[in-house]
Amino acid sequence: MCFAWPDNIVYLLLLMPLAVILGYGVMRQLQAREAVVGPFVADGMMRGVPMRVLVVKKVLLFCGMALLLIAMAGPRLCSGGRPVLRKGADIVFMLDVSRSMRARDVLPDRLGQAKQEITNISRAVNGGRRAILLFAAAPLVQCPLTTDQEAFDALLGMASPDLIEEQGTSFRAALELAGRLLEPESERRIASGINGEKIVVLLSDGEDHSGGIQGAVKQLKEAGVHVFVVGVGMPRPVVIPSGEAVDGLKRDEGGRVVMSRFRMETLQLLARDAVGFYFRSRAEHPVYSEVSDRINRIAAASRWVMEPGEREPLYRYFLVAGLVFLLAETIIGRGGGIWR
Repeated sequence: MCFAWPDNIVYLLLLMPLAVILGYGVMRQLQAREAVVGPFVADGMMRGVPMRVLVVKKVLLFCGMALLLIAMAGPRLCSGGRPVLRKGADIVFMLDVSRSMRARDVLPDRLGQAKQEITNISRAVNGGRRAILLFAAAPLVQCPLTTDQEAFDALLGMASPDLIEEQGTSFRAALELAGRLLEPESERRIASGINGEKIVVLLSDGEDHSGGIQGAVKQLKEAGVHVFVVGVGMPRPVVIPSGEAVDGLKRDEGGRVVMSRFRMETLQLLARDAVGFYFRSRAEHPVYSEVSDRINRIAAASRWVMEPGEREPLYRYFLVAGLVFLLAETIIGRGGGIWR
């Protein structure tokens, strides 16, 4: 026997406190009768449910709950095994679309360079699904996981700082959402061996205004997500274009021109904490070939896994049996001395 949702087996631990509670309830009921009329005349003066019926009712209740909890784990009749091919790599591209990505220290600008890297990586990686997650101060799912390359490219082309009203840069919220995209609730119960490798590719200039990313990075690492960090930009400070200003430059509330600097240290630290990989992207030296080659190696290294050959669901039988036991517990003993 195997289980479709093995994570739910842990709920069987609830049977231990349930057994204690049911046993304690039987003892309390007997003690209450004897406390009123004495142990020797209790059965003669208070003709309640006989002891054997009371025990049977508690056993039926316990068995019914046990069967329902087992049904939650999705028991299946499994026989044999067969090798199955993984479905490649599921990749979430995290694209920074804060205003600083409009800086033109990399031509055509940082955002344009990052988009070109994403397009080339996506096309070079074999199989799997792709998703686009845009982020500034808040994250936005631009494209959910899909195998449609044309739709992916179209949605990537639309990525812009204008899509996120709340500007600034927060890695933490975006990393948390990336983890949920790679393992949505509807797929958490699928055996992990059948899913493709989980990859996050983050492209940014490294400016992070929120901090506190260690917790989110730790969650990705524990979930087995491979993290690739691609830095886009040059170290020297550079102005940020703005279509709203008269001179075309972004200014702060005091009227001073806002400068942006590529934060390589932040990105390197993120990659190190995630036990991932860091790359520096420049117009004259794109890194899509290096990133895609490494992703393909990761996906190919554990491509073949064993899956049960034949699987017949049994959880319906456990569910029905559990309900029958609970119904029997409710019916038995009604009418006082029915089993005397």
